[in-house]
Amino acid sequence: MPPNVKKKKKKTKSKISAALDPPPSVQVKALLKAYQASVYGHSTYVSPTIEEDLKHGIEKNQFVSKFILSGGANNRPVSLSCLVHAIRAVCYMKIREIYCWRTPISDSDIIDMALMLETPCWKNVSTIELIDTGLSDFALGRLSRTLPVGRLKKLVLDYNRFGDEGMANLLVCLTGNTELQHLSVNYCGLTIPSGALIAELLTKSTIVHLEVTGNALQCDGTAQLVDVLCTQDIPLKSLLIADNGIDPHGKGNQRGPFMTAKVIRRWLTCTQYLELCDLRDNDIGDLAARELMDGLTDRVTAGLKNIQLLVTCRIDAAIYKTIQSLGKKSKGGSKKKKKRKKK
Repeated sequence: MPPNVKKKKKKTKSKISAALDPPPSVQVKALLKAYQASVYGHSTYVSPTIEEDLKHGIEKNQFVSKFILSGGANNRPVSLSCLVHAIRAVCYMKIREIYCWRTPISDSDIIDMALMLETPCWKNVSTIELIDTGLSDFALGRLSRTLPVGRLKKLVLDYNRFGDEGMANLLVCLTGNTELQHLSVNYCGLTIPSGALIAELLTKSTIVHLEVTGNALQCDGTAQLVDVLCTQDIPLKSLLIADNGIDPHGKGNQRGPFMTAKVIRRWLTCTQYLELCDLRDNDIGDLAARELMDGLTDRVTAGLKNIQLLVTCRIDAAIYKTIQSLGKKSKGGSKKKKKRKKK
């Protein structure tokens, strides 16, 4: 049979399957009913944010891809497992983003979500945010084993204090991951050993945006992390490492802020990828700040693109002002509007 005939048949089949699919409003309505039924008999409620979004999707005849699990203004108990059971019951495959903010998540919740994400139908989930959910070590380990399977692009685990041991679990499970681009572990109880763990993770994954604000990497952990960035070609675009105890007061440090700043300067001088580095709320002092300033000056001399470098204001005013001016985005390349000719 000629190849053009086969192409026509394939197109016809795809049109038929598309015609047989229920419209978005029907599928979303079925999900809402299943979700409402799944919480019946349990000591939990329907999430008001999800219910509102689903009703809006029904009204507009649109699929809902973002699910924000929240107890609402009254902070009622809600269950991630009930939502997952409803999604699987009606085979709703348009889910792309899952958000749980300040909602307690149990081990069984994570098991149910992990099993769903490991199913081919739901491998297209791209974003998971579990902020201040009280993740246990078991839950983090179970979730971590799921990460290499899907196509997750962004993982946010802020305010879950799993510490260095949890970071080690993430390293094992994210090694070789070619999908994840954004990892956020702000305020997770990380200390100096996590600096080397994170550095190793960056060499074995595709992460380009990293957030580690509010931990205690201190001078040694930060230097271990940045030293790897200096010696290997890692395309990191943003590093948020504010409020990490990069100051002279940390215990167990072999380096001080000045030596740490020298390592950061080497990185600033050579990296072609970095766009943002946030070092605020670290009492680095004037000597370290001058090193960072010189690093930005080195970039200007080398003709490299500007970097937005954020530092504490508790340094010499002139140094602070220079860092701000050197870190401003260049305004070059913008086209001037042509003036209209007067008639």
